[in-house]
This record gives sequence, C-alpha cells and structure tokens, in this order.
Amino acid sequence: MNYIKKWIVLCVAFVGICSLSFAQKDGAVSITSMIQNEQGKPIAGALVSANDGKTTTVTNGQGQFSIFAMPNSNIIVEAKGYKTKTFQALDIPASIRLESDNSGGEVYVAFDKVTRKSLPGAISVINPEDFIDYDYNLSVDGGMNGRLAGLLWSNNVWGMENAMVLIDGISREYSDITLNEVQQITVLKGVNAVALYGSQAAKGAILITTKKGEANKRKIAVRVNSGISLPRALPKYLNSADYMELYNEGRRNDGLTDLYSAATIQNYRTGNPYRYPSVDFFSSEYLKKHLNATDANAEFSGGNANARFYSNIGYYNSSTLMKVGEGNNEGDNRLSVRGNIDLKLNEKITSSIYVSAIFSDSRRARSSAANTNFWSNAATLLPNRVTPLIPVNLISPTNKTVLSIVDASRNVIGGKYLLGGAQQFLSNAAADLYSAGYDVNIRRVFQVTNQINADLGSVLKGLSFHTLFNLDYSNSYLQSSNNTYAVYAPTWSATGDTITGLQKFGDDSRPGTQNINTTTQRQNLGFSTWLGYNGSFGKDHLISAKLLGYTMGVAVNDVYQRITNSHLGLQLAYSFKQKFSADFSSAYVNSTKLPTGNRTAFSPTLSLGWLISNEAFLARTKAINYLKLSASAGILNTDLDISQYYLYDNIYTRQGSFTWNDGVQGQNQATTSSFGASPNLTFPKRKEINVGLEGAFFNNLLTVQATFFKQKMEGLATQRFSLYPNYFSTFIPYTNYNSQQRSGFDLMLNVNKNFGDLQVSLGTTATYSTSKVTQRDELFVDAYQNRAGKPVDAIFGLVSSGLFQSAADITNSPRQLFSEVRPGDVKYVDQNKDNVIDSRDEVMIGRFVAPFTYGLNLRLTYKRIDLFILGTGTQGGYGITNNNYYWVSGDLKYSEVVRNRWTPTTAATATYPRLSSQQSANNFRSSSFWLFKSDRFNLNKVQLSYSLSPSVVRKTLFKDLGIYIAGSNLFTFSENRDILDLSIASTPQFRNYIAGIRARF
Repeated sequence: MNYIKKWIVLCVAFVGICSLSFAQKDGAVSITSMIQNEQGKPIAGALVSANDGKTTTVTNGQGQFSIFAMPNSNIIVEAKGYKTKTFQALDIPASIRLESDNSGGEVYVAFDKVTRKSLPGAISVINPEDFIDYDYNLSVDGGMNGRLAGLLWSNNVWGMENAMVLIDGISREYSDITLNEVQQITVLKGVNAVALYGSQAAKGAILITTKKGEANKRKIAVRVNSGISLPRALPKYLNSADYMELYNEGRRNDGLTDLYSAATIQNYRTGNPYRYPSVDFFSSEYLKKHLNATDANAEFSGGNANARFYSNIGYYNSSTLMKVGEGNNEGDNRLSVRGNIDLKLNEKITSSIYVSAIFSDSRRARSSAANTNFWSNAATLLPNRVTPLIPVNLISPTNKTVLSIVDASRNVIGGKYLLGGAQQFLSNAAADLYSAGYDVNIRRVFQVTNQINADLGSVLKGLSFHTLFNLDYSNSYLQSSNNTYAVYAPTWSATGDTITGLQKFGDDSRPGTQNINTTTQRQNLGFSTWLGYNGSFGKDHLISAKLLGYTMGVAVNDVYQRITNSHLGLQLAYSFKQKFSADFSSAYVNSTKLPTGNRTAFSPTLSLGWLISNEAFLARTKAINYLKLSASAGILNTDLDISQYYLYDNIYTRQGSFTWNDGVQGQNQATTSSFGASPNLTFPKRKEINVGLEGAFFNNLLTVQATFFKQKMEGLATQRFSLYPNYFSTFIPYTNYNSQQRSGFDLMLNVNKNFGDLQVSLGTTATYSTSKVTQRDELFVDAYQNRAGKPVDAIFGLVSSGLFQSAADITNSPRQLFSEVRPGDVKYVDQNKDNVIDSRDEVMIGRFVAPFTYGLNLRLTYKRIDLFILGTGTQGGYGITNNNYYWVSGDLKYSEVVRNRWTPTTAATATYPRLSSQQSANNFRSSSFWLFKSDRFNLNKVQLSYSLSPSVVRKTLFKDLGIYIAGSNLFTFSENRDILDLSIASTPQFRNYIAGIRARF
C-alpha cells in the first residue's frame, strides 16, 4: 500500500507540473479561424489542438475558434465524420474546410487494419473510447455486454463458446486487460474473418487492440471510482426449531418415530442460543451488508511523427462480505502497468513494443477442510449441530477444572469465547474465519509484444514485411498461514445455563510461518511473420495479398505436453471500383493431437462484397448513405474439439489389484486398455455460409448491421460404442463421426436523433442461434431418446405429472422403479406405455442455452447531462434446480423451499414433494418437476454523467472534467427471479453502485 500511495502522489505531482507547463503562453501567438464542411456550413464542436496537444479548444456554434500556439507548432483540426487536417501555426487560413470521411474509420482485423467499408462480412466492431465516459466498465467483457451483435456473452460467438481472445494479436485472457486500456474490440464471427488465425479461431475470435499514442497530441487522463456492492440474494435456511419439526415430519412420512421431542424443539426456539444453537451463517452476525470497491486509472500519451508512447497505470481494490475474524482482512488487489511505444526507425522501418505487467493478490480466510470455503460450509452445516462460540462467562466461576481448560487454551476469541464443536464436527464456517489462518492467491503477469514493419517498396511497390513476436510469462502461487484449532463440546447443568464441563477435540497451533504451494508457471511464446502486398491496376482495380507463418507454444510447469499451434496463411483480395470485392483467406493448419500423416489440412474460405451505395442508381438517393451486401463461405479444420493428446494411439493404464485363480489376493496392478488406436483420426471441420447486410440511412439517422449464418461441425471425435459388444468397451477407438449444426442471425440497429439540445440514441442488438445434433453415435431402444435432431444443449429427463395424492393413485399408476414411492412423491409419465417408469421414459424436456439473446441501450444527452440505460435479455432457455438447496433429502440442511411441501392437508397446493429422512432416488432426479424457464430481462446499467462547462474548465488545470454515478447488475425481470438471483455454496451475485470522477489535462 505504501508503494500505491507513493505512486498516487507522484501521479498528482506529475499531472500538476504538466498542467502548469501547459498553461504557459510565453512566446505563443493567438490564432483565430473558422471550420466549415464541404458545403460551407460551420462545424460546431470540432477539436483543435496545438503545442503537441498541450493546448486544445473546440469550435463554437458558428464553427469559430481561438487558440494560443507557438509559432512552430502544428495545428491539428479534427471533427467526427471528417478527415483530420494539419497546419503550421502561422499558415492557418481564415476558414478551414474539412472533407467528409466516408471510410467509416479504421478497423483492426486479422494481421491487418482496414477501413470499415472494406470489411469482409460477419464482423462487429466497437471503440470503447466512444462510450466509456457515459458507460464506464472496468472489465472488457462488461464493456461488450449488450453492444456487439453475435456475441451471446463473454467469448461465446453464435453459441459456439470458447472463442479465441487476442490482445494486440496475441492469444491471451480477458483478465490481462481492463477496458481503460482498449482502443478497439473486433469480433470476428464468420469463417472468412477468422481463417488467418487457423485452427485456434474456429469458434470465432475477439480481437482487442490496446491504445496507442498519437503524434503531436499529448494526453493525460485520470479516472477514480469508488462504490459498494450489495448481494442480490442470499440463501434462506430454516432455523433449528423449524428444521427439527420438519425433520420429524419426514421421519413420520417414512414410518419412523420422531427424533426430537416437543420440549427440545421449544428449547431451540426460545432457549439460550449457546446451549440450543440456531446458527445462520448468512445473517448480519457474520456478513456485512455490502462490500467496498475502488479503482483508479491514469493514462499518459503523446509523441511526434518518429516516436509515440502510451502508458496506463491502474489499481483496483475490493473487500468481501466477511465480517468477523480473518474475514475483515479479506480482499482483492490488482495493480497493472502498460507501456506502448511506436517507433519510426527510418523511412522504411517501423517498430512497436508493448509491455504489460499485472500484480494481483486475493486474500481469503482459510478453510480447514479441503476444497471448501465459507460459502460451501455455510450451506451444509445444520443450524442445531454446534454453537460456533462458547461464552467463557457461562462457566461456573467455582469450577476450577473447567476454567483450567480455558486457561490452557491458546485460542480464546476476544478473551471471551472458545470455539464450539464436537467430535464429528471439528470445524465450521465461523471457526475457520476466526482461527484457521488465511490463503493469499498471488499472480504475476508479464507480457511483451513486438511488431516490426518494413516497407519493401524498393523491391516491389506495395510490398511490405512484418513480424509479430510475444513473450508472456505468468506465475501464481498460494501463500498461506495454516493454523489448527481446538473445538469444545460443553456440558450444561441440569438446571440453568451454566457450563459444567468441556470436552476438547483437536489442538491449537499457530506456527507463524508462511507456506508457499500450488505454484503454477505458464509461458506463452509466439512468432508470426508475413509478407503483404497492396497494389492497383489503373484506378479501378485494387489488389492485396498476404502470406504468413504463425507458431505459438504454451508451456505449463508439471504438464508434460506443451500446447502448440502452427499454420501457414494465405489471403488474396480484389476490389473493383470500390464497389465489388472478393477475399480468399485460407490456412494450412497443423495439429500434434492427430496421428502422423493426418496432422495437416487446408482450410479455404471466400468472401464476396457489393458496396451498393456506390452504384450510380443510388447516387441521388438521399435516404441511403451507405449500403453493403456481403457473403462468405468456407471450411475450417480445427482440433479445438479434440479433448486430449494421443487419442489416435493405443492407451493403456494401470489400476487396482487382481486375484489369481488360487484365490490369493495379489498386490500387482492390472494393466487395462483405455481406448484403441485410430490411425485415421483427422480434423473436425467447421463448414459455414453466411450473408451480411449493413447500411446507414436518412443522413445516418439509422444504422443497421445484420448477418445470417448456417454452419455445421462435422467429424467430431467420439467412441462408437454402438458398433461393439459390451465386453469390448475399453478397446473402442476414437473416430470422426459426430456432427452438429447451428443456424440463425444477429442484428445491430442504432437510431440517432437530435431534438434541439436533446440528443437521443437508441440501440439494440439481437442474436438468434439454434443448434441441432445431426449425427450422434447412439443406440437407444426408443427413438424419442435419440439426441440426433435435437438441440446440442438439450435437457433430458422424466416428465412429471404432479405428485402422488394417495395410495390408490400409486396403485393405479405405472410402477416407478427408482425407489419405493408414497403419497407426496413425484409422479412421472410413462412414455413407452410399458407400465413401468425407468430411464427409458426420459425425453427432451428443455434446453439449457437460450436461443435468443438481445440488448437494448438508450442514451439521452441534454447539454452537459448524460443518461445511459442498458438492458439485456434472453428467451427460450431452461434450467434445473438440482443442488442441495432444492433437492433436500436425508439429513441435509432444510431451505425455505420445503415450506410448501406436500402433506395430506396441502395436497392441492403443494409445490414440493413430501419430506423424507431417507435418500429419495425417485424425487430428486432430472425431470420437468425441477425445470424452470430462465427467460429474463436484466437492467444491466444506469449511469448519470455530468461534464463541467468548457468555459469553467478552461480556468482550471483541466481540459475536461466530469463526474458520474452508476449502478450495474441492478434488477432481473423474470418469473423465476428468485432462482436466477440466487447462488448456492458460492459467492453471491451483486448489485453494484459507484461514483466516479474523470479528468483530462
């Protein structure tokens, strides 16, 4: 923290010094001019920069500006939708006319940068700098949410999941970057768009490009946010008395006697809470109402024509909900530093060096039980089992024997409590918070990217050579203080609430040493090189080409097999009169997951485009500003769905021991086959065709982008058990057999309209993606159980017809084989009419992934006030409530869902089966009884921003100053909101509220 404080002080000092220097006007001259469009109309709000970006101003409503600049300074004039112009300070004309920029801006694509109008189909683009001031997000996936057509969530493109994420052209993770650092996000969806990235990008690619410095523009910006996060919902479990009453009911339902007497239940309802505990780990006794989070970010950029730089320093800190013991020290910290440098080495060669470092740690109270944490422990321990704390003052002051046990303890909490427990409960969630120690997950990431570009025009005009190299290194480890603690089971007096005895289990130990374990080291090394060509024949024919080689390897400690990927790429593109275009992109891929002889394959794709708005018959049509039709098709060979290495070989494993015929148990391990060899195993293939349409209409009042796609994944590796007898099951090889297809569309639509000082922007995105299994190795007796013809994410289970109401109802229904049933148990439909309910009666009852997702955003700007609202939704998905919060059987902890259980008196209204003290194999299984619709509309974001008046800001050290308040993940509108908002045995979902300030100097 001392380093953080020093860094903040240095930043403030640096900003102050820079700002004061910017304010200097000694030797500067006053420059006045007017900026107009091609028709001579004034352009208001144009940005004028001087003195290497130290001095800026904007034009007024008449397009006029006045600025102080050094005589040798460059004056840069910029306006949205127009080409940028640069002048010498003493050569500024009385009026400046800007030309319209119809290119749509530049877009980063695979190994290149093109104008938006030159894009092949099935690509979506956003520039975070366009919206981050009125829709602030720290994370990249948060900034993409609801904005990009075709992106269902995170890195799921068109429902394929696991899209490749690239940062500056290198395969990396979202966690390696924040949205503050991002210049552009390009989602490459279609086969043609991703082909040059080879096998790795067969499920789409998300290309994230970091910010860069701009020549003659010096920028300093600072942003600070602080806020709170509140749990959207917490589990609600029954107290001890209610649990005991209902557990007795479950025993009676099973024909057993009550376990708890009425007197005992009353004691647990009203008695001394230490003697008769009713523990709620989700109460305010252990949890705070909210957690706190703060993030700060500073950016610096500038340079000239020969050298440009961009740097970013960011810090994030958050607490947790834990309230007691080590929980007060829990939190997450992240410090990131990025430096990007672009150099012009000479007239022919440029180079870029990007360096990023991340230092993060996450501290949590240690759990004494393996693979558990507070949330999982809190969701399992019954409320009446133990009291977490035993007050020392309840021990009889005359009982020296018991008091000596207290005196001998090295772990008296706050000098007032011993930790409670029992022989079978040597730990609990609260005791862990107080005395188990802590774990700190520490992660360090260092990433270097270098690109070199050489102009080979002296060899052939338009020829260029490029290299891209990266070295990424990450290290993570667990630093922990491992304590043990003793728990005590009290003996209470027959009358009164005095402790007369203590039985100790375990020992108190605080070694005071830090342990380092779970160390992971990961190295990502990659290199790409390509020759590029851009040329023309006459004025109508434009040709470009690219020939590239790509290789990368990821090594992880203690993992024998290095993850590698290599391929060659070829791209040929042609444009005629900037109206018709064709792009052939391909890759010759390689995979070490396949047998020798099948490790390479050719992936060809083709894209065609027609810029209709450049046609003569639309030249006078004012309603259409831009209209483009595109289509692409291709085949991508990929090994992404090959689950492991050596599937093509005979694999044998050792397991267990065996017995000889003489009956003597041997200690020798048996050798068994895992699967047989498959020397013909080859690449699965993504085959696709898509058609895209994009346009701008009515003077850009309306912009539209839509893509229709149909794709098929063929040759997915599987073991064809249907071809072999059961006794041969361990020798069955993997073959390319299974296949599935997806089809649908995505849409992005935006409307922008000004009503005087009020600017209104309305945007929507929508994606419909449905899947179907087209071929699957399966051998079901009943055709309705076949997965072929059904969605890839289909949910199979029994169909419920309610609950059995009586013994006669059971007798008159098909026999259910899972376990003995009684009135109040779940009743199922006999699908094959054999009068027996078993696994053959399972059918498709839903699908997990919603086929339709959408986003809506509204921005209202009035003068300097900005209101932004974002909502997203899904339709058509289902879920199953199948965790222990809903499937309560045996002596599991009872949640509030059991209150509406079946009893003879509630038979007509019950929504939950009868209670049972036994395990119920009949009730708790995949069925429509537990199925729920996951249709929802989320109010994701509301942000209100205010920018101070430029006339006020100019009198300060700032160029721009704004404040804002925002809420995110605010509310879910759904008939099953209670289910969707709830997280069981894990950290809750949160509503987030922040206040922020941003400043540019």
